[in-house]
Amino acid sequence: MRKILIYNTVSQLALTMAGFAAVCVLLESEGLASWANHLEIGPLRTVAVPATAAVARALHPLGVFQLRDGTLDNLARVGWSDDAARVAAVNAPANHDGPVADGSTAKTLAKAPTPATLGANTPVVRDVPRVTSLTPLPPVEAGKTRVVALAGDSMMAVGLSSELMREAANDPRLRIVKAFRSGTGLARPEVFDWMTEYPAMLGAEKPDVVLVAIGANDGQGFVVDGKVLAFGSEGWSKVYQQRVADYLAMVGAGGARVVWVGLPPMRSASYDDKMAAINKVAYTVVSQSPRAVWWNPVSYVGDEAGRYREYSATGNVRLRQADGVHLSDEGAGLLTGALLKWLDPPAAASVVAATPGTAPVPTPAVAVAHKAKKRGRRPARG
Repeated sequence: MRKILIYNTVSQLALTMAGFAAVCVLLESEGLASWANHLEIGPLRTVAVPATAAVARALHPLGVFQLRDGTLDNLARVGWSDDAARVAAVNAPANHDGPVADGSTAKTLAKAPTPATLGANTPVVRDVPRVTSLTPLPPVEAGKTRVVALAGDSMMAVGLSSELMREAANDPRLRIVKAFRSGTGLARPEVFDWMTEYPAMLGAEKPDVVLVAIGANDGQGFVVDGKVLAFGSEGWSKVYQQRVADYLAMVGAGGARVVWVGLPPMRSASYDDKMAAINKVAYTVVSQSPRAVWWNPVSYVGDEAGRYREYSATGNVRLRQADGVHLSDEGAGLLTGALLKWLDPPAAASVVAATPGTAPVPTPAVAVAHKAKKRGRRPARG
């Protein structure tokens, strides 16, 4: 009797789990197809894309996807969504049309045409300059505010944005607009389409300046017209260069000045090589624009040879997060000190160079220790 009872219990559990899995597949068939398309190019994606697409096609006539999509729209209407494009779409449906970035059928913002882009067909440079400058901005006019958009992926979201917003909060002449999202990039618009999402994030804001830090997730291949383009190949470089040019034209629309913060050196040698290749493409495009500048952070957070450095020269200040990718708050503070001086200069503006030795900016160790002291923190020790 006990064996039968255990057998029935196991059978019931297995049936319950199978039923739950079936309901999940039924409700999330479209989501599973979207998930497969979001995978990095490789064997798993090669198998998952056709399999999930077949399931989605088979279940599509049931109309279950409409329930899922309607639920997501309703959550967006009440503010329970971080999808800026969906939120904008449901609040202004008359001005939108077409599929959203994740493949669902909800309407989204129509893409505004972008102006002709510079640098899209320029041969990619073989190296980027170690030292770059920011063309001086005029002082903020009396009684006015300079609107600054922070755009990009986690390179902006982690460290850099928090330091900029914290320091700018004390300056009534600066107003910060958040337009960044971790885990995104320019290589895979089918995963996250910045050409749709950035306008939605801005809403009615019209930035005077846009600070961009993006590219950390772009060291991967992608598919164009059914053809896989391997990272770093000639075909990949041409497509990625065009996407950088389109993005730059979009964020600079309306006359905004753009500062494209280059990717810093990375701890992993293979990853650092990929980021260096992305820096070359970005610099090639950005350097062609008269209202944009590619700004190299290596003099602030790299060593004397321009390589990865985890701690300051004195060894008592951590410049990078433990992941070897993102900036620590203290490391980001070295960049934001120069950027804030540039954004709100005194009446006699001067060029802010991308090297601490040539600009009126404290040396890294002193500047970071001073920031830590002001916040009541002790500097990190290695």
